[in-house]
Amino acid sequence: MPNINSYPETTTDLQRLLAAYQENADKLPDSKDEVAALQKALADAQAAKARQDFHKSERQVASQDLKATLTQGRDLAMRLRSAAKFKIGPRNEKLAQFNIKPLRKRTRKATAPAAPAATPPPAAAPAAKPAKP
Repeated sequence: MPNINSYPETTTDLQRLLAAYQENADKLPDSKDEVAALQKALADAQAAKARQDFHKSERQVASQDLKATLTQGRDLAMRLRSAAKFKIGPRNEKLAQFNIKPLRKRTRKATAPAAPAATPPPAAAPAAKPAKP
């Protein structure tokens, strides 16, 4: 018995079964309806596999087309952004609409006030020991 999910094994098994029937058709005269149904099922399976292979190749072509189109779109978007930057000006805030950061003045970082030098805490005087009598 073939693997239930294996297309090649299943179709080979069905073809062998039909060949065996052809050799022994005279001994199985009442099985013509089953053989006709099996032949139709095998033909349908082969047609479905052919469609599947066709769609697989079409999917690959579509993926390649999509990749090429996206690359072209990125290049055109870069050109449009460059044109907008040139026409509008590199410092204009409207560039944000084109997803471009306009040139802005640099701000100086505020210097933190100098922290007073840390002075160590005064040394604690040793506690006076009570005198012994």
